[in-house]
Amino acid sequence: MVRLDINEMSTRDVNQKLRELILQDDEIVVENPHSVHNFATALKGKGTITVEGSTGFYTGGFLQGPTAIIKGNTGWYTGDNMGDGELIVGMNTGSNCAPSMGGGTILVKGHSGSRAGWGMKGGNLIICGNAGLWSGKMTMGGRIIILGTVGRGIGESMYRGIIHVLDPEVEDKLGGNVMVVPIEDKEKREVETLFKKYGIEQAVDGFRSIVPKVYGRHEYFLFKPTHQQTGAQS
Repeated sequence: MVRLDINEMSTRDVNQKLRELILQDDEIVVENPHSVHNFATALKGKGTITVEGSTGFYTGGFLQGPTAIIKGNTGWYTGDNMGDGELIVGMNTGSNCAPSMGGGTILVKGHSGSRAGWGMKGGNLIICGNAGLWSGKMTMGGRIIILGTVGRGIGESMYRGIIHVLDPEVEDKLGGNVMVVPIEDKEKREVETLFKKYGIEQAVDGFRSIVPKVYGRHEYFLFKPTHQQTGAQS
């Protein structure tokens, strides 16, 4: 294990040092983060980075493989375009958590602000607390699990993907083009597997699922125009 004090380091230097260290050591502990922005951006590898404090905007953006554990809070755009790995937030995130996320898992042990999972394409976003308005808006894939209450407009304009919720009043908060359906047995098993892995003590029987109203659970049809060749005009 190696400890890295970033108290007087620039964001560029922090990320460069992390890229060097993760090739040399499987476990890195970061001290004095002082809510640094753009932390662990585009970081590759298979090690674990534990931050003893909070980080700022764009934490774990474009993350590709490592596990990043933030013991405090994170700012807006946590996990922006994340492709692989794990991002575990011990407290709360700001708005726009997991935008355009493509893979991996983000676990928020506290609450998340508005627009969580906006444009999400793949992976798992687990929020153990509450989520703000417009969560899951315009998702194109992936899974969002929210254990607390949800804000209005949830799932607005979903194309694909699924949102599992416990909120008993979710029907009054739905966005457009979505509906609430029972959770399927296969989905229960998948959620249980995630909960077991991350030590979440929550029964899955109470969950319901938000899915696109037009396209159903897993089907999305992209319009493909056809071109008809016509004769030359005189």
